[in-house]
Amino acid sequence: MFLKKEKLIIEVLILIFIAIYSYLINWHSGNIGIIPIDSFGFLDTGYSIIKGHLPIRDFWIFTGLLVDYMEAAFLYLFGNNWNSHLAHSSFMNIVATAGLYFFLREYGLKLSYIFFYCLSFATLCYPLSGTPFAYMHAFIFSLLAIFNLLIAIKKKIISYGFYFPLYVCLPFFPCKHPQCIF
Repeated sequence: MFLKKEKLIIEVLILIFIAIYSYLINWHSGNIGIIPIDSFGFLDTGYSIIKGHLPIRDFWIFTGLLVDYMEAAFLYLFGNNWNSHLAHSSFMNIVATAGLYFFLREYGLKLSYIFFYCLSFATLCYPLSGTPFAYMHAFIFSLLAIFNLLIAIKKKIISYGFYFPLYVCLPFFPCKHPQCIF
């Protein structure tokens, strides 16, 4: 479906605003306070991965591997600091909100409703924890899987079904015991 140029510009501007809002609201929430048990766990494991240590073999991880390696990527790109840590969770808030935007757009909601729902969702999604948290990642990837499944059913496109296992398995990529090897 091709959009008129004016409508495309409006949608791109709305999507950019939603992404900026999603990032900043989570950034603000992550800087309000700290719960050391939850907030520094992934910062430490991400730093250990950057230093060449392997999870499970060299150190204990308390969730799956996904969040730890994502944290390592953010620390590698932006430096080992609190801002990189918050950039990780803020990025995931953008991913979740953008997924909701495209899902609602696929179902033909008015742009004003989509805008309102996305801003509301961005305010309530990742800012609940503010910092990277495995359960929030699992929630976001599971939600994307459901969106993907519903669009596949609506459009009757079987190829979308091939992405469903990826979305479903990605958040639950656990390895909670040292004996576990993928």
